[in-house]
Order: sequence, then C-alpha cells, then structure tokens
Amino acid sequence: MSKLVIAGVEIENPFCLAPLAGYTDYAMRKISSDYGAGLLYTEMESCEALFYRSKATIQDLLDTKLDKKNCQNSKLALQIFGGKEDVILHTIPMIEELASYDFLDFNCGCPVPKVIRQQAGSYWLKRQDELIHLVKEMVKISNKPVILKMRIGYSDYKDIVPLCLKLQDSGVQAIALHGRTRNEFFSGEVHYDIIREVKDHLSIPVIANGEISQENYLSVKEKTHADGFMIGQHAMGYPKIFEDLNRIEEGKEPRETTLFSQLEDLRKHIDLLYQIKDERKASSNLRSIAVHYIKAFKDSKKYRALLVKATSKEEYERIISDMQNHL
Repeated sequence: MSKLVIAGVEIENPFCLAPLAGYTDYAMRKISSDYGAGLLYTEMESCEALFYRSKATIQDLLDTKLDKKNCQNSKLALQIFGGKEDVILHTIPMIEELASYDFLDFNCGCPVPKVIRQQAGSYWLKRQDELIHLVKEMVKISNKPVILKMRIGYSDYKDIVPLCLKLQDSGVQAIALHGRTRNEFFSGEVHYDIIREVKDHLSIPVIANGEISQENYLSVKEKTHADGFMIGQHAMGYPKIFEDLNRIEEGKEPRETTLFSQLEDLRKHIDLLYQIKDERKASSNLRSIAVHYIKAFKDSKKYRALLVKATSKEEYERIISDMQNHL
C-alpha cells in the first residue's frame, strides 16, 4: 500500500475524504476513518464567522478533538475559507487554540456564488498576487503545515502550473486539485491531464479530485500520477468506498455491498450525529444525508420520502428497522 506523506507527516494510504459543506462533520469523518480513509477534511469553516465568534463554528472546531481521540488511524486537515487577508490571519491563532488537526487547509476551490461574492473560494484564482502574499503570511503564522484545495483555474487553466509553482515556493506543502475550472462548476469533463501536468512540475504532493470512484480509480491513478486521491460525492452515503479503494489498491476485489450493510452504516452515522448535535440539528442534517445511503437500491422511493420527514432518532430507527424487516 502506497502512503501519502505531507511535510514529513505519514498518512496510512492515499485516499482522502473531501471537505463537503453540511456533510463532513465528525460523524462522517469517523465512519470514513473506520472504513480506512487516510486523510479526513473538515467542512469549510468561515474565518469571518469565527472572527465574530460564531457558536456553530467554534463547536465545529472543538469537535476536531474527537477526531484526535477516535480517528487515530487517519490524519485531519482543517479547512478554512475567507476573502479578507487580515481576518484570515487573525483567526489562525484562534483555530490553533480551539482545534486539534494535522494540516491547515485553505480553500481556493469552492465555486458557489455566495462564496464567490465574498471574493473567497475559487475567486482567489482571480487574485493570484494577493493569494501568494496571503499564503506566505499563513505559513509564517501557522504552527501546522499549510496545504491548499483549489481548482485548475477560474475560467481557463492556462496559468495553473506557474501558479502552483509559486504556491509551492511560498511554503504550501500539498495541493489538492479539482480537475475543473470554477466556471465548469461540477459538470462536464474532469481534466485529469491538467492534474498530471501540475504533478509533473511540482515536488510537493498533489491530490487528485473530481469524480473519483471505485470504477475509475485505477484509470485516474494512471492518468494523473497523483500522490493522493480525494473522494467527495461518491462517499456521500457510501463511506465503504474507502475500504473498496484500499482493497483495489492491494489488488483485491471489494466486499459485496448490501442494503442491509448500508442500513447498518446509516444506523452508525445516526448514532454518531446525535452524539455531537442536539435533536433538532441532527434531524435536520440527516434529511439530506440519510437518503444517500439507500439511493442505489430499487424500491427505495417510499423510504426516501419517510427519511426526509423524520424528526427524531427514534423515528429514524423505526424506518431502518422496517426496511431491514422487509429485506
């Protein structure tokens, strides 16, 4: 099994859980770690929200201490975003006081309009000189290695290699690269050839991101020569993907996935989520999470409708038990 090494920190395998807003809280990180994810990413945490002492953001940071305690076979990247250099730099000491993590990840890839309006996320690809200055200051301040998640460009990818070389020279220790531009959003071809071009020019690790699954992993590995592989959408409702990928990497066939095993994983996810959130917040989060666990199975429409309306742990448990009784 090949290992991923960032700034001298050894990660057990090259498979990474992507940062997904609303999904990659401690509950999803824990179950992904149990299935063998080498590197976990937190959700994007807003530097501006932390600057103004958002209780939810502070709690997210405190939850990372659970990773340190219970996800000992995985490393953790804490991802932050923001559009104001002074606010970003001001919050780094606050983050270090509140959170427990291995890498400080700065997001230069999020394409959604509400983030772009803050001149954050992938908007930094239009602020390249400012980005280089910011990264140099982050590296000076941070007690943890600084890494980046970014896209191959804003509207095109003609200058991505020179930019990544400058970021490397600025002290960035690894780059996770989504193989689409900001304007391509989440649709169309993933440009794995551009990820390969960046990889060929850098000496720091490059993590490939974009539509990676069990089916195409070996092909993506061959096309990109990346050091790591980031899984996002395909891990939603299917954390077992990390076990599958590790088995594929070892030349083995993945174990069979059944509806029963998916429901057991959903049950674990529910238990974990209710441990860290109150009933209202946990139930609200689960409405968008639970359906992903059963979406690949036929005759699931009835139960999807029930899952999105559930309002308590007991109700989720009854629905899962009913599904299992009808297998």
